[in-house]
Amino acid sequence: MPDKAEALGIFLILLPGFASAYVVQLLAVRRRQSELDKVVEALFFSLAFYLVTLPFFGSTLPISWRAIDAAHPNIYQVTIQWTHLATLAGLALLFGLAYAANINKDWLLPLLRWLKVTDRSSRSTIWNDAFQDLDGFVQVGLSGDRKVIGWVKDYSDEEDTSALFLEDAAWIDKDGRQQPVHGPGILLTKESGIQYVMFLDADEGD
Repeated sequence: MPDKAEALGIFLILLPGFASAYVVQLLAVRRRQSELDKVVEALFFSLAFYLVTLPFFGSTLPISWRAIDAAHPNIYQVTIQWTHLATLAGLALLFGLAYAANINKDWLLPLLRWLKVTDRSSRSTIWNDAFQDLDGFVQVGLSGDRKVIGWVKDYSDEEDTSALFLEDAAWIDKDGRQQPVHGPGILLTKESGIQYVMFLDADEGD
């Protein structure tokens, strides 16, 4: 029984790191990772959580066991350390949310760029950089010399799909006149051949 209980305790130590990594994968748009990258990242998170909780709970596992009595040395009572387990779960959730927000909002790397440590952004592509930092009124150039304007409502997470949904949209004809889209808006998919997105200054009521 101790071997099984110890294995369960180690599993409970590792699980928060994988849970936190899952939260990050769910909420953040990231550069593609291999399966090995994901496992290594989750194990790193687990190690960090264990080290953070070490001063408070020592080197104990989230479960403990003891023999019921001397007459039955092979029969054990297993006790779950709920405080330790709840602390690890809370750390996993809070860190996952904070780390995902850091990736999406690019909070940390601007400082490192200012220090000339890197020129990279935490976001996956310049497509995400542009649409997360800039919003509002745009003109989109499409294949076939077509143009459409509107307010950015939604955009795809990945540059490869390059899809946009524009509200209050209008087509621009060859004479520069607007032909309004009568409806909620227009969805521009990759098949529409997006060639450029021009971010424009415009009053919302215009």
